[in-house]
Amino acid sequence: MTKRIGLSLLTIVAVFAVVTGATIAQFSDQGTVAGNTIATGTLVLTLNHSSGKPFSVSGAYPGYQTGWEYMDIFNGPYPPVAGQLPFEAYLWVKKTGGSTTLFNALEIDLFDSGWDSTCDNTDDVQIYSGLLSGIKDQANRTQTSDDDPNSTGTPGNDDIRPGWSQRVCQRLRLPITAGNSLQGTSVTFDEIVDAMQDDD
Repeated sequence: MTKRIGLSLLTIVAVFAVVTGATIAQFSDQGTVAGNTIATGTLVLTLNHSSGKPFSVSGAYPGYQTGWEYMDIFNGPYPPVAGQLPFEAYLWVKKTGGSTTLFNALEIDLFDSGWDSTCDNTDDVQIYSGLLSGIKDQANRTQTSDDDPNSTGTPGNDDIRPGWSQRVCQRLRLPITAGNSLQGTSVTFDEIVDAMQDDD
């Protein structure tokens, strides 16, 4: 009998809980922020160059140096299009054929032409000067756009803004110390520019 009373009480409590829960009402509402869109920007790199590029030299000798040539790293088009991003530019070279000894002996000077876009060294800023093989792969590439946050150079400090370009003046030389083993040799190489999203 005690069991029946306990079971009856338990049933009454359960029914009371269901009835009470069913009679409690809550107000609710919902809002929506519709039409969210995320679109990626684009990096648009164009390389223009002077008539002496690519370099084509014959008859070089120890102490020989080319004249100044240039490449323009252009974040085009101009005017900029929607979503066009600023970028940092990096230059490296890749030997594609010929003498590794000559490739390792060649030197290159790289300068930012400054605001006047001429390669006359009056306001040019040195980017790199040294062995061509010193920038021979992506791991050793050199940043052409200024990496100084206090720079008064290219607008945007170390990036090339959409619609802007950077002129990189270049010259090659075979050092006066080049030995006889380089006679009659030749080498070919590509210059490669990487455009990377501005990281600061």
